[in-house]
Amino acid sequence: MAFLYRELADHFTAEIKSGSLVAGAKMPSIRHVSKQRQLSINTVQKSYELLEAQGYLIVKAQSGFYVRTATNALKESVFSPFAPQVESIDNIALLNEIISASSDRSRLALGTITLDVSLMPAKMLQRSLLRAMRNQPDTGLTYSPVCGEPILLQSLVEHFAQDAIHINTEQLIITNGVMQALSLAILSISKPGDSIAVPTPCYSGQLLLLANLERNIIEIPANSQGIDMEVLEQVMASGNVAGALLSGCYQNPLGYTLSIADKRKIARWAEQYQCPVIEDDVFGECGYNLARPAPIKSWDKHGFVIWCASFSKTLAPGYRIGWCASGRFTEQLQRQLLSRSLAVNAPLQLALADFVNCGQYRRHLNRLRVQLATQVDALYESVSRHFPKDCRCSRPAGGYALWLQLPKAVDAFSIYQQALEKGINIVPGVVFSADKKYKNCLRLNAGNPWSTDLDQAVKFLAKLVGDA
Repeated sequence: MAFLYRELADHFTAEIKSGSLVAGAKMPSIRHVSKQRQLSINTVQKSYELLEAQGYLIVKAQSGFYVRTATNALKESVFSPFAPQVESIDNIALLNEIISASSDRSRLALGTITLDVSLMPAKMLQRSLLRAMRNQPDTGLTYSPVCGEPILLQSLVEHFAQDAIHINTEQLIITNGVMQALSLAILSISKPGDSIAVPTPCYSGQLLLLANLERNIIEIPANSQGIDMEVLEQVMASGNVAGALLSGCYQNPLGYTLSIADKRKIARWAEQYQCPVIEDDVFGECGYNLARPAPIKSWDKHGFVIWCASFSKTLAPGYRIGWCASGRFTEQLQRQLLSRSLAVNAPLQLALADFVNCGQYRRHLNRLRVQLATQVDALYESVSRHFPKDCRCSRPAGGYALWLQLPKAVDAFSIYQQALEKGINIVPGVVFSADKKYKNCLRLNAGNPWSTDLDQAVKFLAKLVGDA
């Protein structure tokens, strides 16, 4: 009896794969299935939740469960292997230009990976801020301690523990967003001229940060399934890099999540080869399934993994509150933080601690994962419908970025420029590598509720690609 919900899930899985339940179809209500099959409501609920976790169903608020869009509409992106080598990042002007353009609010936001303001719980955040300042007025008017407000540190530790991520409070440091956390980590493990291993394609903001810090990179081949683990180990073992900058969950721009086995290996290699790993986990809480994937940090036994994240991609980027679990590098990170910013905004730290402690953050995340899955599905379906079938597209299980690989003859930078003229923001693939490897690729943002305007923008982009 304990496995009835799995048997029911297998039945619906077979119907979805056979086409009896088509993509986009609404599933029968839990109560209806319960009566029809003489099963408990709890059994049917668990079955639907399992199907959701496996990626077969999505939930639409106040509507019910729906079959997700067919996963084989477009093939996944693939890239040719290459020999890693030390490279300098010399396309800074182009990076600055495109990052600046993609943040222009007057254009249709298919560029910067950011949530639409309608998805941010503004009123509840305001209440938390007012309550925090009312309860701790003196604390909110003074400089925050170097590592952050104790109440926020404790709130985060307890919040992570609910997802079986156990962090030592003494090694947790509050920062001005995740980019400062990454910057402090890079400064703590390396010096100008050193090389950092990064997967490629790599988030353009990370490349810009490394360039500004005068670090070189060694690119590791990756695709929408993950990193080339054999090459990564070779580079980490070589002694030619000061560390690695990786994402284990919903990497930007490819969207992959590494397997538990791969995460365990990376944590072990970091210690074995004395090669620190900086983990950017900013999208870690943006998954669509019930369970949050564990970061690489969860397998770090001796502090060689510096785990960095923030509220920017899940809650409100304007708050600029991030954190890092510094491992064995706590003293170095604190020293770097003190030399660059005296303190992080105290009122906002107090407000976010209240928001987490009163349960609003967890409730917000539960709503957000449903909304993100719906939006990503809508964008993916639009791309599959409009773009030529010889294009490829990522199919992420979290985050809200889609990576498109166009036919080799297509110049994605030209598509980007033509889209700008029509008021549409996208990001061309050339900014995700030091040597412009991805000239025929685009990244699209799915952080907005779906609309006719967005569908028409995708249709316009597809026409540009088809005409190229």
